[in-house]
Amino acid sequence: MKGIKSICIAALCMAILSGTAAAQDQAADLPSLSSEYIKDKESFRLAANDTNILKEKPEAAAATKQTEYESPLFTGNKMHQYLGIATVAAAAGTFLTHFHPCEGPNCGAQPPRKTNGLHANMGRATALLALATVASGVISHWDDFHAEDGFTDPDNMHVMLGVTGAALMAYAINKSARSSSPTSHAAVAELGAITMVTAIKLTW
Repeated sequence: MKGIKSICIAALCMAILSGTAAAQDQAADLPSLSSEYIKDKESFRLAANDTNILKEKPEAAAATKQTEYESPLFTGNKMHQYLGIATVAAAAGTFLTHFHPCEGPNCGAQPPRKTNGLHANMGRATALLALATVASGVISHWDDFHAEDGFTDPDNMHVMLGVTGAALMAYAINKSARSSSPTSHAAVAELGAITMVTAIKLTW
């Protein structure tokens, strides 16, 4: 239970960070006092940029310059994307670090299964990232899911596949977390990872 509580607490912290980014996105759209001041000076800028004035006074430079829009690096939506990609990467790392124990009469006595090794820790990290991905998606895209659009809607399928994939991986990891003997959890975890990859592909 301690491991599950730790995963939930960490996922909640990541979701809060994602919510903070989403709040910053909304705050950026609010008008400020400086923007009102700039509006008052609009006529002066237009006069300074008048082509006739520039022809008469070529030494006069334009008061405003056209700048290209640059998307911010950290937003609620991008946080959700980063977490989704990190979840898939962690799932791949978990798969690669899996040790297949020797089976058969010629193997002899096998050591107890490690519950705190690299593979186990990678699995816990994957579950943590999966839960954080779902939480950040709920915060950033809570209004994108519409039941009336049906199950074939890309946004609806993204939500359902993402939640299902995260749940499958969390179940598989929880199943094997406390077991000192080999458990049949790999197939469920791999199915969850594939489901999440499909969810990402739908909206990529």
